[in-house]
Amino acid sequence: MTRNHLLAGAMTLLSLLGTSAATAEPLVIYSPQGDERAVWIAERADAAGHDVTILTSGGGELFDRILAERANPQADVVLGLIDAAMATLKAEGLFQPYVPNWAEGLPEVYRDDTDRMVYKFWQTPVVIAYNSDMLAEEDAPTSWLELVEDRYAGKYVIGPTIWQTTKTYLIGMLLRFADESGEISDEGWDFMQSLYDNAIVVDSADAKTAAFVNKEAVIDLNWFGGVGRLADDVGYRAVMVDTEGGTPFIAEGIAIMEGTDQLDDAKAFVDWFGSAEFMSAYAARFGQVPVHPDAIAAAPDTVKRNATLLRPQPIDWDVVAPRVDGWIQRIELDIK
Repeated sequence: MTRNHLLAGAMTLLSLLGTSAATAEPLVIYSPQGDERAVWIAERADAAGHDVTILTSGGGELFDRILAERANPQADVVLGLIDAAMATLKAEGLFQPYVPNWAEGLPEVYRDDTDRMVYKFWQTPVVIAYNSDMLAEEDAPTSWLELVEDRYAGKYVIGPTIWQTTKTYLIGMLLRFADESGEISDEGWDFMQSLYDNAIVVDSADAKTAAFVNKEAVIDLNWFGGVGRLADDVGYRAVMVDTEGGTPFIAEGIAIMEGTDQLDDAKAFVDWFGSAEFMSAYAARFGQVPVHPDAIAAAPDTVKRNATLLRPQPIDWDVVAPRVDGWIQRIELDIK
């Protein structure tokens, strides 16, 4: 089966966004960016001379798809999957080395100095926020571990584990109970059981929103931008907590697929995409915080402030990634 035939089938499952020239095969990019962001990226890529097709879906679905296509990869570039997913795909041998021209000056935590395959371009804190119209500051949790206390029973929502955000904050909490070898203690699993017992557990975004609309939930466990979006949709003022021990950060990466037949075009796109010029423009449009100091310096003042608003929880994703599936499986089978 040809690559184009496979891509045509994929479009029934994923959204096709971007441009394609009649005279050349476009660069195929897999990304979990939503429709608005993917269209915006594709339009600017086209204006910069990059002929791209962006295929979008949820992060978990894209991750599974890339693994399923390992024998006949359909993407040339993967961008926007979070740390654990990118680390796993790298370990599976699906990426190839390339050091982008914007790697210099990138903080070490966002560089792949060992394998030179995955480089991060922006970051998103996964935070605890609360409805300040219904919960006073002195009554809000100050750490992730406080969520299991009786006073927060039924006041926060846990979404599906396929959501990148849910998976990230669950990992962040479990790691507080890990030993030097990365094993989670019995105390950690007991904590996770209590966390779920205390929560409103939902299986969809609509169900989560309904819990806030009905004024059952007042504490939001969410990615940075999602906090404001939910608050605007429901109609309350959200306050984010700079938690004790830090908060897990999602850093999204970009990598070139092993086996691409458009290596030069892929390298050129990666260089353009992660450049300070494009990253600062993206920050101005969507409020996303880039990770490169040059991009932050060129970003709007609100983005600069957000870059230092919350303390990150230190996580070595190359070490964590091989354990994530087992941890999530245990949660699915024994706890939920």
